[in-house]
Amino acid sequence: MKKSLVADGALLLVALCWGLNFVVEKHVLLKITPIMYLGIRFFLSAVIMSIVFNKRLRTIKREDIKGGLVVGLFMLLGFLTQTVGLVYTTPAKSGFITGSNVVMVPFLAYFLTKKFPGLSQIVGAIVTFCGLGLISINENLTISYGDLLTLLCAVCFAFQIAFTEHYVKKSDPINMAIVQVTLTGIVTLGMAIMEEPLFLDFGSIEVWAAILFGAVFCTAGAFVVQNIAQKYTSSTHAAVILCTESVFAGIFSFLFWQEPLTVKALFGFILIFIGVLITELVPTKTKESIQESLDAAL
Repeated sequence: MKKSLVADGALLLVALCWGLNFVVEKHVLLKITPIMYLGIRFFLSAVIMSIVFNKRLRTIKREDIKGGLVVGLFMLLGFLTQTVGLVYTTPAKSGFITGSNVVMVPFLAYFLTKKFPGLSQIVGAIVTFCGLGLISINENLTISYGDLLTLLCAVCFAFQIAFTEHYVKKSDPINMAIVQVTLTGIVTLGMAIMEEPLFLDFGSIEVWAAILFGAVFCTAGAFVVQNIAQKYTSSTHAAVILCTESVFAGIFSFLFWQEPLTVKALFGFILIFIGVLITELVPTKTKESIQESLDAAL
């Protein structure tokens, strides 16, 4: 229980960093192309992780590589669609659509593990999703190009979270994180060099501060924490906590991007908080008894 609470707290800190990064990234994308930003951010993260965990990396196993490549593929696709999509949408809206993966994860996890996630986790996910909807869906229900790309990003991140739970049980979480970050860094940097104009204001403190924040806190640190934390909590539980990044994205977007904070958005924040509480406070025994009852009925 203690490890589970520490894991939940660590995931919440990751969500805070990711929420802030929507605003940081939106600002830096005015000065650097999306894929170049991703390439430098993830390649730098891979170098940092390889240096910090070099002893761990020497013991890398086949399962670590396999898990890292599978999870890394969905992470790569998720960040590509999210970052390009962010050019065409607002930080808060991007945060909402990305957070919609919380509804997808329980069902993807069920198909992977054949294990019922628990009624409380499904209810919590649905309540959270309703809150996310209140935050960012506007009156005319339009879907822009950026919104569509970000929706694809949400699907990819749902697969990433589900496959992380599947592989991290039998792999080294840190080695897995290094593999997935390295894959994303190499591919995106290669794409940027081949496809995008090689423009970067190397004298800009803002650009490098944004890249370093993304590389250290939102990539290297975040995915190591996520992989370790998911050893002690379910993928559905992790998804609900991580989707609070949309709340932080909305708050930071209001503070630093002048995006309006409406009454509707505040109600959305309250619903998200309630959804998280449902998954956090329902006793584990109740969840297990639901699982046992379902197994007996089947």
